[in-house]
Amino acid sequence: MANEYTDNLPQFAYSAQQVQQYEAKAAKLSGTDLSTLMQRAGTAAFRFIENSQPKSSHVLIITGKGNNAGDGFVVAQLCQQAGFSVTVFALFAPESLTGDAQQAFSQYQGALVFSLNDAELSQFSVVVDGVFGTGFRGELPEHVCLCFDRINKLPVTRLALDVPSGINATTGEVASSAFLATETITFIALKQGLLSGSAKRFVGTLLLADLDVGEAFKTLVTPTSNYLNHQTFMAARPLRALDSYKNAHGHVLLIGGNRGMAGAIRLAAEAALRAGAGLVSVATHPDNIASVLQGRFELMVHGVESANELSSLMKKASVIVLGPGLGQDAWAKALFNCAMVTELPMVVDADGLNCLAYAPRRKSNWVLTPHLGEARRLLSHLEASLNENDRFAVAKKISHEYGAVTVLKGPGSLISEGERININRSGCAGMASAGMGDVLSGIIGGLIAQGVEAFAATNLAVYIHGLAVEQAAQDGEKGMLAGDLFEHIRGILG
Repeated sequence: MANEYTDNLPQFAYSAQQVQQYEAKAAKLSGTDLSTLMQRAGTAAFRFIENSQPKSSHVLIITGKGNNAGDGFVVAQLCQQAGFSVTVFALFAPESLTGDAQQAFSQYQGALVFSLNDAELSQFSVVVDGVFGTGFRGELPEHVCLCFDRINKLPVTRLALDVPSGINATTGEVASSAFLATETITFIALKQGLLSGSAKRFVGTLLLADLDVGEAFKTLVTPTSNYLNHQTFMAARPLRALDSYKNAHGHVLLIGGNRGMAGAIRLAAEAALRAGAGLVSVATHPDNIASVLQGRFELMVHGVESANELSSLMKKASVIVLGPGLGQDAWAKALFNCAMVTELPMVVDADGLNCLAYAPRRKSNWVLTPHLGEARRLLSHLEASLNENDRFAVAKKISHEYGAVTVLKGPGSLISEGERININRSGCAGMASAGMGDVLSGIIGGLIAQGVEAFAATNLAVYIHGLAVEQAAQDGEKGMLAGDLFEHIRGILG
């Protein structure tokens, strides 16, 4: 229904430009027009307020100078008619509105103000952001920043219409003093920039109202990214035959754990076991053998003094995980260079990525798992400038430059293989803990060992990793340890 919204989000996302370009065509194909879409958008946002707030609530609607303001005036009119106390705070002169937005303004009969002091702001229980929509990019005007800085501190419901003002809905870039929504109701289709990086914090809970043109829109436009759901990933888990045995489920060799850094390689190795790998070997500094083996005797741990000792271990492996706790000294670089010679599938993380940044190269059949800082180093050799705040561009660039499946870690992690890109929807703030990346690398290696293709294995691993964190976080996000994920990984994979 046109007035409905949902938190059951679809599996595809688009750029803001695609929505702007095709919304009129989708409306026409659905037998309607843009004016009706504005009414439907405002109505869907009103329904959220009606369903979540008592009628005694005082609603503040902040408007700009485009169609997003038109949506806001529709919300204002409907709230007023329903008995809510409504104030519209115009950050731009409404006389500058045109078209459907101007018509929505002319139909609103309530209060309109151009300034509010802190005492006046404190009376509101709902604030609706109708300032900038999908077309926003760059930085917010100073007077808008000053307004949002005050609004964002209020302990109230903050509802953004379509896109929180200050968010680039294509790249996910966040302007200074962007509107900090507790909920965002986006229209027609998911915009990819709302789903990854710091933008997720400003979006809050994301809802979708497709305004009854979503199906038509999908027939017109090719998604820029995927946003796969739980059911899709659970169906993609590797199966294990009743008569299978350990050698049928692959052999992961993990290389890392320099002197004094046994923990990282141990976490990655156990994660590979928990992800279902049949055999797991660890090549680590001789000083670490007892530490890595302690309490996890299923691991085959080898002390490696020099790189030439790796050759026999690599011959037995079906996939390599390189980097956790590796360090960047001569020992680390020798092991890194030796591992680079193999044609085995490979997962490179942590100091493996730092070594790679010093000596960039292309390979096939490998996975790189950088966070933004590591991504910056991986691309530092390029002369062409790249907007590092555009996570989608960064992930794709690494994938193209290195020939790799790339995981750009962070909220809404991105998994890229050339032009294919997936936005992960699992995880929470509990992931901000030491060793989480090592666990992810181990899961990826464990899935590849079982025969899952690299891109599919990486997508599945990132989702499982985030879901395990969510489950572990039920006991509290703060103080969560990477090792707390292991029992949940096992349970999710089944």
